[in-house]
Amino acid sequence: MEGVDIINLDGREVRLAKVEGSQDVFMTKPFILQKARWVEDNEAAVCCLCNNKFNQIRRKHHCRQCGRVLCSKCCKDKVPMPQLQLDDPERVCEDCKPVTELVTMSRSPLMKFQLQSAQGIAEAVRNPDRIGKVIELGGLQTVVFLTCVSESDEVRAQLASALHTMSRYPTVHMALAATGAVKAICSILSEETVEQTLVEAISALMIFCKSPELRTLAMSSGALKPVLGLCNMQKTIALLAVMTLNLMLEHHENHAAAIENDKKALPSLLKLTTSEDEQMQEVALKALNQLALGTDWHRHRIIQESFTSGNILSKVLSSQPKNMQVISNAACLVANLATNSEDQISLHQCVDCLCRMLQTHAQHTEVLTHVSRGIANFAMFHTNTDKLVSHLQDIISVALRSAIVAVQYQGLRAIFYLLSTSPDQTITALMREGAADVLRGVSSIPGIMGAMQAAITKNAPQRVKPW
Repeated sequence: MEGVDIINLDGREVRLAKVEGSQDVFMTKPFILQKARWVEDNEAAVCCLCNNKFNQIRRKHHCRQCGRVLCSKCCKDKVPMPQLQLDDPERVCEDCKPVTELVTMSRSPLMKFQLQSAQGIAEAVRNPDRIGKVIELGGLQTVVFLTCVSESDEVRAQLASALHTMSRYPTVHMALAATGAVKAICSILSEETVEQTLVEAISALMIFCKSPELRTLAMSSGALKPVLGLCNMQKTIALLAVMTLNLMLEHHENHAAAIENDKKALPSLLKLTTSEDEQMQEVALKALNQLALGTDWHRHRIIQESFTSGNILSKVLSSQPKNMQVISNAACLVANLATNSEDQISLHQCVDCLCRMLQTHAQHTEVLTHVSRGIANFAMFHTNTDKLVSHLQDIISVALRSAIVAVQYQGLRAIFYLLSTSPDQTITALMREGAADVLRGVSSIPGIMGAMQAAITKNAPQRVKPW
């Protein structure tokens, strides 16, 4: 992931600093920047900063950082630049000097200079007029390198702030990734540090994980483990961690690592579904839904964890949050879990909840769609037959007669499953009310009549030989 040489930053072209060798600088060995092109004297008639013409009095000087030609007034200070393998002080122009000094200070073993460097860069990237210079002169690499070598909480707090700020510029993402910024963020998240530092770091990681390519990089950089650990922390950090986890779980290959880990992520997520914070409930349920789309074993683990924790999911379904997305996500999760044959007893209370919700949430399209799907999935198993047949009139009046086509179809699925698991009970109930709705519903499904005719014709052929 070497990236490009030039990026567009708010309408300005910015040339990315490059280092010798690998662009990934998350290592204890200090990086060496590639030197800028040396502008020849005959290419410059005026100073590139003040625009004054050169003459016998106004002599030409080169900035060792950017390679441009300037007058002595604009290029009078000297700074050592170990990042360019220039240990003795050399001329630096007024334009390059502020960032060059910060990059140089980062090489000091003294914490006070490392802190000054980190503070200066964090402050510079918050300024839209200065961030370009930070990128051009090795500021990105400095942030990543310092994160690797500094053990100071104060320094890392400033670095986390800088990374969060830079993550807000999408055009900088690939350059950050190439330098090892995702590893740097994971390093910060893995340490016990102050709340604000963790908030800045997890916020940056969440922004990165919105990109599929960077999400994959985050996983390969070991981001899952520290994110899972943060799910147990206080409200703000836990919420950001679960939101980031949701993005990571869009890759199904991450599901096993999320469920089978030493951070107790699954119990934590289930506990968060009963949080007083409804936004936390919503995102925790969304993360569990991601896991429920995985294997039967993953669904089994969620069901058993909920059951042994006091049937958490049935409690969520029975709650009355102001945020209806909580109930919608919960109904979606239970409907997904309902397909596991070996866990039907553990989900028995959830069957009751969904049947009640046919009436209580009949006017909420999204919730009703998930509820009807869940009932249809539960109807596949004989264990639930008696309970569902007792609610057959609700399935008919709410699902089959719904104006929502998806809900109608799920109602038909439920009835046909019940007809195969308990035909007598189901037919008796349908004869009282609902048979016409079933036939009307079946006839409205595109292709179903032809399929039924074809199946019947196999056993009742149109033409035969005489006996």
